[in-house]
Amino acid sequence: MLKKVKIKIEGIHCQSCKTMIETAVYSLSGVLRINVDYYDCRAEIEYDESKISQAKIFEKIKELNYRPAEISKGIEFKKTTSKTSPFLIGLLVPLALAVLIGVYFLFAKYGGFEILAALNEQNIGYGLIFAIGLLAGFHCIGMCGGLVVAYSAFAIKKEKKQLVAPHLQYNGGRLISYTLIGGILGGIGRFFGINPVFTGLVMLIAGGLMVLIGLSFIIKTPLLEKLKIKTPDFIAKYLFKQQNSKHAKGPFVIGLLNGFMPCGPLQAMQLYALASGSFSKGALSLAVYALGTIPLMFGFGVFISKISDRFVGKIIKISGVLVIILGLIMISRGFANFGYDFSSRSQEQAGSTVKIENGYQEVRMDLTYFGYDPNILHVKRGIPVRWIINVKQMSGCTNAVRIDEYNIYRDLQYGENIIKFTPDKTGEVKFSCWMKMVWGKFIVTD
Repeated sequence: MLKKVKIKIEGIHCQSCKTMIETAVYSLSGVLRINVDYYDCRAEIEYDESKISQAKIFEKIKELNYRPAEISKGIEFKKTTSKTSPFLIGLLVPLALAVLIGVYFLFAKYGGFEILAALNEQNIGYGLIFAIGLLAGFHCIGMCGGLVVAYSAFAIKKEKKQLVAPHLQYNGGRLISYTLIGGILGGIGRFFGINPVFTGLVMLIAGGLMVLIGLSFIIKTPLLEKLKIKTPDFIAKYLFKQQNSKHAKGPFVIGLLNGFMPCGPLQAMQLYALASGSFSKGALSLAVYALGTIPLMFGFGVFISKISDRFVGKIIKISGVLVIILGLIMISRGFANFGYDFSSRSQEQAGSTVKIENGYQEVRMDLTYFGYDPNILHVKRGIPVRWIINVKQMSGCTNAVRIDEYNIYRDLQYGENIIKFTPDKTGEVKFSCWMKMVWGKFIVTD
């Protein structure tokens, strides 16, 4: 006999939770259909009572670390999401744009972007990413805890060292997967970011999406939830085939594929890696994030039963705030790409003196944690420039310099670094760190 049941499932946080539950339950013999509404944390299940009981279905959901409960028959199962009329959308979109523009100008007026620039210049970006990883670890427990329990079950009967090995394999797989994905995304960002204008657009779009994703952790609305990517079904199915594997590769493969299960925090970090425009920096960003999630994932068995959904929800909101800050930093970089520099260090200092030696006009500049000194350099048109950068101190932001107008990009070392080029027209030639947060310029005259 066929039966339809409508249930409430506690512990759902994102689209990947929906995919995991649907894949696991649908794999049960006798289940004909399941549809999980992750926004409302509800599901509709149709199954054959002669082949499987509701208790067995609930047991499967509980194995994934979610808590199912049947909805009373008198309560109608309704989605809170409703279709929005085109008229309302047409009204809300310009209103939202107006609010964003207003917030932007207020933020700029009161020095918000200078604060972000200072944060970035002091290389705090990776610290924020690690903090997001630590907080996102609670979300990882909620989403992937069931998988970890499944592959750990076999090891319980083994000697003590086998209790640790699966977790090392799983987290090692995650670290490798996240790092490679970050590097690939950073490489893609670099390929498409050859043009400075396009680089700025990528940063603005990525930063804007990061802000929206961060907001989706704090404010749960259908519109923001649609930004989150669904885990590919074939990956989810493969994960559930692997989760009970008794072979050593089981936990490692699950960890590798974990990078393709994009929860909200991971999506935000992937956008950050994309906008970094560098294979190494993209890889480092995702590696730092993965390292942040590992402590809780490694020791979750002790704490998992004590973590409530309400607590996880609060932690996710805090990580949302940090994601928004990173998004704003990225937006600041994007605007800097178009010449809007919000760093107080960009204000003109005394210009450099130029001396001609061996056919080169030689200009010197120091680099410290405070930026370029001086950051205004005067040179003559048509005469080769020998630009000497004396690196006394540098951060992860200022360890490379670029002049996009002349396709110059140079990694810097401590001590004197020499860059040669010939200015071919009068006016301003801007240079910056690789992140385009710390700026300076050449003033070229006849």
